[in-house]
Amino acid sequence: MLLTTLVCCLVAACSRSQSQATETSNHQAQTVPSLAPDYGELESISVQALNYTPWYIHTFSITGPEGSDISGGGPNVMPAEGDNKPSGGGKGTCCLSYPRKWQPDLRLTVRWLADKKMDGKTFGYWYKAENVRIAQYGSQNGGAWMIFLPGDRVRLMITDGNHDGGNNPNNRPADDDPLVVKGVLDDEWNRLYREGGTTQ
Repeated sequence: MLLTTLVCCLVAACSRSQSQATETSNHQAQTVPSLAPDYGELESISVQALNYTPWYIHTFSITGPEGSDISGGGPNVMPAEGDNKPSGGGKGTCCLSYPRKWQPDLRLTVRWLADKKMDGKTFGYWYKAENVRIAQYGSQNGGAWMIFLPGDRVRLMITDGNHDGGNNPNNRPADDDPLVVKGVLDDEWNRLYREGGTTQ
């Protein structure tokens, strides 16, 4: 009888312990803060592009850190016209979501599909530039500009009326501009999304 009572007490204690552990675990799961970065209030603006390269840009995308809701993309852009004059700059497309207040630590990923053969037969390849920063901007924002430069390089700016602050799309970015980022072939996207499924 004593043994039976002892076993029952142990089972009851174990059940209570498991129940408390489950409740604690559930409570912790509910109170764990989100790991997504907080970049404050987001706004949406149109996106335009300038292409200084001799290649056709079929499309491009801009993505922020996971969970940030920062993303966007833009239209196709014809090859540069020559004489160091870019193509593009036409009507903007919707949209890029970005922080209303400039965030110096924000890093973006830009992907673009470039057709370098332009023979009407060969599919283009996806390129990727990581750790792309947006040039510092103020509160009066007129639109986002994705600028494609020779050597698979890109620069992203948001016009803010400050033509001397590096946010003037009429000025080609200097080759030593620290905000210009070189891209590389994007093996993952070429495998997943390129027609033919290869990067070779």
